[in-house]
Amino acid sequence: MRFCVFFVCVMVCLGVACPSFADDTATLQKAWETYNIGHYKETMTLLQPLASNGNATAQILVGRCYENGLGVPQNMETAAKWYALAAEQNNPQAMVLLGYCYEHGLGVPKDTAKTVSLMEGAANKGSAEAQFNVAMYYNLGKYGKAKDFNASFAWAKRSADQGYAEAERYVGACYENGIGTPVDLALAKEWFAKAAKKGLGKEGTIVQKHALP
Repeated sequence: MRFCVFFVCVMVCLGVACPSFADDTATLQKAWETYNIGHYKETMTLLQPLASNGNATAQILVGRCYENGLGVPQNMETAAKWYALAAEQNNPQAMVLLGYCYEHGLGVPKDTAKTVSLMEGAANKGSAEAQFNVAMYYNLGKYGKAKDFNASFAWAKRSADQGYAEAERYVGACYENGIGTPVDLALAKEWFAKAAKKGLGKEGTIVQKHALP
């Protein structure tokens, strides 16, 4: 299971932190601390009121707890419901997580059209993970996408530019093989090196070796 990156956003009202937002931020910080040390029941106690009041960050972490059975019985249907509530607020992280649920039929029926829609929405909102996933749809001709190596490279490059390791490795392979971009061995080496620093070697890269159209 993938673990989410937890973001705490301090809201400011007229130059002074609004009390309710400040309280929410403090609660989220405490919840994250308890989550990191494995006190999941306490995490859930802290998060449930915020999640029920519509806090998307809390909704995502509550979903993660249900997805992984942390402090509550594992329940993918409930996890997907929490992700959906956050995704309805256009939260890109929640859109990615809900997209995976629809992709694999976890707590919801499989629906690749919804997977693609959610991933594209998150990609357009700047999610590096979603951008790489969309790149793979175009690379493999997956989920109704026609193979389009130019589009695949373009999406992967957006992801790689944000430091997403899998995208960095893939972009390196594209430059090495001339997939969606002209061959440039110097750039290939540069992108492979970036991915390697994050523990991803050159091997195992998904790339369809076809000449440029």
